Amino acid sequence: FDSVSGLRTGASVEIAGVEVGRVAQIALDPQEGYTAKVTFRIDSGIELQDDVIASVRTRGIIGDKYILLKPGGSDRLLKNGGRIREVESAIDFEGLLSKFIHGKVD
Repeated sequence: FDSVSGLRTGASVEIAGVEVGRVAQIALDPQEGYTAKVTFRIDSGIELQDDVIASVRTRGIIGDKYILLKPGGSDRLLKNGGRIREVESAIDFEGLLSKFIHGKVD
């Protein structure tokens, strides 16, 4: 992820609003251009396609951060320990609000 601002270890991982796991670790990944690497554990019995999309989301306007998984359409499943390639980072609400207040919103 480019940013996981506000996401914490232990945060929920959800599909369609149903908790299916928890964030286990958050670390900086210098080998990938200093991006954030999030490791999470998924409940047994949940199968994810290899093109699943992971997004950092916020509950409400100032709520807790969590990971939302959007299942893909691939026939191939993500293997245990696999890597999700499609991610959407956390939205920087403070930055957006600052731009709005200062009239710099595009």
